[in-house]
Amino acid sequence: MDNLPAIRIGIKDKFVSVNDGFFRLFGGRQEFFSETYRPKISKYGCGIVAAINSYLYIAQVNQISKDDFMTLVQDYLDMYPTSKILLNLGVGVLPWQMSSYIQRKCKSVNINVKASWRGREGVSSLYNKMKAALLEDMPVIWAFYNLKSSHRIQFYKYIDGKFKDTYFDEQDKEHKYDDVNSHYVTVTGIIERENNGYLERWVEISSWGSKYYVNYDEYENFVRNAGGILNPLNLVNAYCSNILIIKKR
Repeated sequence: MDNLPAIRIGIKDKFVSVNDGFFRLFGGRQEFFSETYRPKISKYGCGIVAAINSYLYIAQVNQISKDDFMTLVQDYLDMYPTSKILLNLGVGVLPWQMSSYIQRKCKSVNINVKASWRGREGVSSLYNKMKAALLEDMPVIWAFYNLKSSHRIQFYKYIDGKFKDTYFDEQDKEHKYDDVNSHYVTVTGIIERENNGYLERWVEISSWGSKYYVNYDEYENFVRNAGGILNPLNLVNAYCSNILIIKKR
């Protein structure tokens, strides 16, 4: 990593590999469903994918087909019918639904866990909460949200020893630049490294069936970037830009 010594803290086993018939993906993709499919999973189903990713890893399902993953998405919708309405309204799924889904699915395979949304905790404390969960071999669901749609958070790729904001996508055969304003992802690791006395914090995530990295300092700026520390928008951003922690009981 730029020839700088680094420490990785992350899940211990291989993350969920989804075979779409051409590639082995790093977790599921909401784009398995077409843009015309209703409810609007391809556009707003990232929370469902993150919940299923997490359940599969905890249940030690490290490989799954695209079709079987899509079946799990349908099961989620059947378990929480209101999610269909929320998806079509462009709201997406709610944290309590994801928490309930993970607990119920894990219980069905005799694994007792508690999944909880940490919306009332400040952004500055989330990093250590994520690190603690990963040390317990638990993935974390991480949400990005800013009420100002023009404010976006950058996703990076790790290529040739460097974190890069543009890359060539082998599947779509085009150069890409990925950033988001509102999105759920699955956290699988954290990378820390010293750079001229400064601690770089990179969070490894699964999104759209691919591995990305997020600079945590950029994330803090993204959440707080609502026009001043007393701006009430910051409170909304901080509640919605948060994490879902899973613990074994």
